[in-house]
Amino acid sequence: MGSTEPAFGVSPQIRFYERLELCEWIAAPDDNLLLVLDEDGEIKGFLFCKVMSSHWAYLDNFYVSPSCRGHGHGHLLMQALLDLLRERNVVYLSTLVAESNTFLSRYFEHSGLVTEKTYVWQERFVK
Repeated sequence: MGSTEPAFGVSPQIRFYERLELCEWIAAPDDNLLLVLDEDGEIKGFLFCKVMSSHWAYLDNFYVSPSCRGHGHGHLLMQALLDLLRERNVVYLSTLVAESNTFLSRYFEHSGLVTEKTYVWQERFVK
């Protein structure tokens, strides 16, 4: 998933998402929330949220296929996530959005998230 979609490129050295990552997410439902938008057996969108602590969750990735945007699918994914977080008594949700991605930033603001701080992505490969 994501091997041909530029939205999943964080670094030129690594692409998301590998089968092993997906298996790890699914195997730990207490720590990971993976919601999938399926239309006629084809994945049209998904979100992955990591439960970081008893009160905090981090929305790691949110994607709706361009052909499905504007039809409320993203809203369904976000609402389902918020419902699951409320059930777990998680009170705080955060995410990172690329500064250049004004579309997603506006979408999240419309969904109730607010810009709090600006960060610089830093990385190091351990190998």
